[in-house]
Amino acid sequence: MAILYRAIWSDPASDDSAERFARMKDHAWSWAHEGEATEPLQGGPTSHQLRQGGTRTITVRTFTTPEGVDAFELATEDASTATSTIWSTTIRLLHETDELTVLVENRMDSDVPTEEISRGRPRVVHDLLQESVSPTFGGSRVSGEVMAFPAAGIGVLTDVLASDDREMPVVVCTEPDGPATSHWAKAAEAIAKRSEGVALVVTLDRAATATLAEALGTNAVHSGGIRVYLPTPVTRWSEGRQHRFYSARRLHERRQIVIDRVVDTVADLSTRRRLPRAFRVFSDPVLAAPVLEDGAASADALAALREEWSELVDQAESDLRELEAERDALRSERDDAQEELARSIAHLHRLRQALREEGKEHLLFATEHDTGDTIPDVVEDIDEAVTAAQSYLDEWLALPEGARRDLAKLTTTPNASAWGNTTWRGLRALAGYARDRREGWDGGGFWQWCESGRPGTWPATVKKLSMTESDSVMNSNKLCDARLFPVDEKYDRSGRVRMFAHLKIAEGGGNLAPRVYFLDDTAGTTRKVHVGFVGPHYLVPNKSTN
Repeated sequence: MAILYRAIWSDPASDDSAERFARMKDHAWSWAHEGEATEPLQGGPTSHQLRQGGTRTITVRTFTTPEGVDAFELATEDASTATSTIWSTTIRLLHETDELTVLVENRMDSDVPTEEISRGRPRVVHDLLQESVSPTFGGSRVSGEVMAFPAAGIGVLTDVLASDDREMPVVVCTEPDGPATSHWAKAAEAIAKRSEGVALVVTLDRAATATLAEALGTNAVHSGGIRVYLPTPVTRWSEGRQHRFYSARRLHERRQIVIDRVVDTVADLSTRRRLPRAFRVFSDPVLAAPVLEDGAASADALAALREEWSELVDQAESDLRELEAERDALRSERDDAQEELARSIAHLHRLRQALREEGKEHLLFATEHDTGDTIPDVVEDIDEAVTAAQSYLDEWLALPEGARRDLAKLTTTPNASAWGNTTWRGLRALAGYARDRREGWDGGGFWQWCESGRPGTWPATVKKLSMTESDSVMNSNKLCDARLFPVDEKYDRSGRVRMFAHLKIAEGGGNLAPRVYFLDDTAGTTRKVHVGFVGPHYLVPNKSTN
């Protein structure tokens, strides 16, 4: 069953916390009965006939943990005779000494994977937020109201966007240029209503939009557009491609589609949130077990069971986080590859047109295939990529045998071919840079060369390229020494130097993710790029992996 939406927030305790907790339970019970609850709240399973047909099964559970935490769970499952789709919603409430904690989760199970659905929060989310005093998730405020920022308040917005603690996406909707209209504001209201509990929705008038553009540059929002800022720090200099932008023209032409896409994005992000440990009480085998009456031995056995269960849950959550991180990284790499492919195809079409106009179109087809006596297009794995670089790129690239590190572990993974060809592309980019430098290109270093748009470049993004290391690495002799790599003695008589610039071959793959460390001497005596390390990430640890 797929999770479609997951809202989580905490609210500080107050003098009326018990009353608010009771009202929240009543709101959940009333919502489950479509606002027509005729019977008082009761535990166990009950059923309700839905207005649009079908039956809703409602299961309620209430208990108090040994630590004195009041817990409430209401789960619904909607089944219809007209369709095989099953919708389920889970509401969980915890009343602790210092806070109230709320979870609302929506799921769907269908035999038709292509079925179109419209995501959005259940109405009960609004009712529960209305009972909350100061709801937060992590370091972010939780709200369903549209927040209008004037130009004078943009500094507050940029601080929110740049915060490391922000865990909620921020949707910024801007007033379009031209005649005044309320359509853009109504779109913001629609987004805020459907994404209540999982995103913050902000509106900017024209003056505020211009002020944000001055602060964030290319990472800002154009007039009339909408941008979804993911929960990563956003500054003028940060990578901006992951923050999806929808233009005013697209909103005008495809209004409902744009609103759906924005809501889908923030709702999908919400499903990746980890459940707070406090919610484990709802699946605690001790609390679910029958009451035993044979004294201390049973209590000890239950305590041991709880500890073992907690350890298993910790390990499962850790494994799941690693898998989700790798999945997200692979999705990002796929999206980048698709964008690059689209640009390459467009470049190829323009090249073909130029050759046709010069009467040389035959050259395009004459060079289509690898003839076997030129630099290979593809390689089998990362080890073959190194060998190919040593064989074909040695005029511009110095890659000693000692740069190979634990490559056997990288050639036996399911990603061996993808990692090999990505590494091959990176090595060819380094060689292309050295060649262009030797032929007179003087527009800066390797990063600037990659930004120049010349053929064969490497992505100039923080996800794929770093020209130095973090402060935590640079200030640690131990971590710096891990980057002491072999180099051509023509560059340094000792045959070893520290290298900090590196290509990030993959973000997914954990500690096995390959790295290529290099040193730029294209303006020096060797006039080459020196590669000192090709291997897995765990051999070049940083603060987070050490």
